[in-house]
Amino acid sequence: MLESLWHAPDCDGGLCREVFVGLPRFIHTGFYIAAGAMIAVFLLASYMKINVWLSGRDDEDAPELVGATPLKIMYMSIMKLLSPECLFAYRVGARSEIRRWALNFTMWSFYLLVLGTATVALDYDFFYGAILQGNIWRVFSFALDIAGLMLLVSVTFFLLRRFVFPPERIVGNLEDAIIMILLLLVTISAFAVEGTRLAMQDFPSHWSPVGHVAGVIVNAVFFGSKTLMALFYIAAWSAHVLLSFGFILYIPFSKQFHMFATQLTTANVKVREKYRKGLMYQD
Repeated sequence: MLESLWHAPDCDGGLCREVFVGLPRFIHTGFYIAAGAMIAVFLLASYMKINVWLSGRDDEDAPELVGATPLKIMYMSIMKLLSPECLFAYRVGARSEIRRWALNFTMWSFYLLVLGTATVALDYDFFYGAILQGNIWRVFSFALDIAGLMLLVSVTFFLLRRFVFPPERIVGNLEDAIIMILLLLVTISAFAVEGTRLAMQDFPSHWSPVGHVAGVIVNAVFFGSKTLMALFYIAAWSAHVLLSFGFILYIPFSKQFHMFATQLTTANVKVREKYRKGLMYQD
């Protein structure tokens, strides 16, 4: 019944990504409605939380934020991601080089996966899959596969460090665990979706080493039954979307929302130091 939905798309040698392949039509509409609602809630909650931040007064310590609006804070936070201090986590390295590089791998892989997801969406919705085909798709798929593996390893490192082998000065708590566990589950479910899709399509010549391994596992678990794998694919895809939306929506309601403020304080640390020194010598 579901296998008829898995016909290879008409593209360069079958080397492309059909976003909703293997999924009933009603899921397409439901996804866009849910995604729109999720984005609206995230933006509204973020705006309200930043507005609370700005209700306080700390102009002396943060002159660049004088008169800033919530929208300006969000814009500045995104732009500051590209600053060397944020991009390479120099402040973390002063305490632990291992933790710094684990954080770098987490950030870089996460940003790459977000950009990759956005690229797939733009290509599918506006260019009808005309860009990500053939060798371009191979390289793109390989890059995201490696990014996903990096994220999986680095998040596992942080979970083990905090809750299995914690340093003496760190006390693990549930709120710290939720965001990392959600990120871990999002990554695992993504590989489950990719692996099942590749197994259903008889492992086309994609450059997806991690997804290929996941596909071999899924194929073995379901004894090569494409009917069972097709059903599992719908469940895994739905779980991945729900976990992803849950991860995004959790951010503005948790202390992890400090990531927006952290970008500003980290990127402007040198400016602040100069500003404070200037204040010290004022009459």
